[in-house]
Amino acid sequence: MASILMATIALSIDVMLPALGEIASEFGIAHDNRRQLVIVTLFVGLAAGQLIFGPLSDAIGRRPAITVGAVIFAVGGGVCALSSTFEGLIAGRLLQGFGAAGPRIVTVALMRDRFEGRAMAQVMSIIMGTFIMVPVLAPSLGQALLVFMSWRGLFGFLSVVCLLGTVWLLLRQPETHVDRQRLGAKTLKIAARQVVTDRCAMAYTLAGGFCYGALMGYIGSSQQLFQETYRVGDLYVILFGVSAAFVSAATFTNSILVKHVTMEGICVVAVGALVAWSAAYLAIILAAGSLPPLWAFMLFNCPALFMLGLTFGNFSAIALQHLGHIAGLAAAMTASLLTLVGVVGAALIGFSFDGTVVPIVLGYLLSGLIAVALMRLCPSRREPL
Repeated sequence: MASILMATIALSIDVMLPALGEIASEFGIAHDNRRQLVIVTLFVGLAAGQLIFGPLSDAIGRRPAITVGAVIFAVGGGVCALSSTFEGLIAGRLLQGFGAAGPRIVTVALMRDRFEGRAMAQVMSIIMGTFIMVPVLAPSLGQALLVFMSWRGLFGFLSVVCLLGTVWLLLRQPETHVDRQRLGAKTLKIAARQVVTDRCAMAYTLAGGFCYGALMGYIGSSQQLFQETYRVGDLYVILFGVSAAFVSAATFTNSILVKHVTMEGICVVAVGALVAWSAAYLAIILAAGSLPPLWAFMLFNCPALFMLGLTFGNFSAIALQHLGHIAGLAAAMTASLLTLVGVVGAALIGFSFDGTVVPIVLGYLLSGLIAVALMRLCPSRREPL
């Protein structure tokens, strides 16, 4: 149930990718990279909304908070579908992202209510695996739906999927947060201080944000890279799906590894390997001085995405490991910060896109280097089994 709602967010990103060219054409977008705002803006709304829905779920419960978010998401989809200007579409996406924060962040808090430590990392890896499996099918689904409807119809489709997933959760998932907390300024200030002063929570949240930004930078640039640089046409959805499958496979692999290896150890090894892999590939393509063949980029990109995928379930679990007593607010603050850092990183990569693979590879490398440095700031500590 939680996986369905998490997957709705992924669907709202990737089902739109095949329509970006059509949207740019309809609104007469002059700068090609500007179309990526359709993706980036969703995450801006998500980052802001998570700060609201986390504490709200501590005060009113997980189920009501998820429901409010789903309704806002659906309204945002309606605004997008009816927009007559590109600015109106972006406003709708901002509202959609704000509403998506309800299902996104409250699901994490719900998992923290029930699990902690390695157990939470294992569960979050499975949920993230399902969440990331959606991109394997979403572009193909979006392209298929575009045969029968315009890009506006895709937003109505997303609203319906989100509402149906919410109804299913309300029917099947009991409330997990019965010890409600007052939503007062003093309470929020005390809880926020606990989150901010937890060195490991901050270090792994920021590290996760940079890694997430690297992934989103690739996703935002992928339509231009595959369809306009490599000119693969409809094969784009297949190539994108193959890449996404490696991220999803990594999250499921992590759910097995975390039973035997520390979460911190997995993150350090995976990000360190990403840095070495990206540095080597960047040196090769810069020395060659030309665009690498498509097969060579795929040979690099799929393992790089696998390395990134090994970290996602662990970053959140480590950050929340000692903050279970304020799970809603802690999940909100860490996820919002992670998303905000990711949005900035994705925007820098996306708007630097120059028709080559260099901005994407460089994004992997720099994000990985920063993440390694941040993880070194956190002293090792024993994980609860």
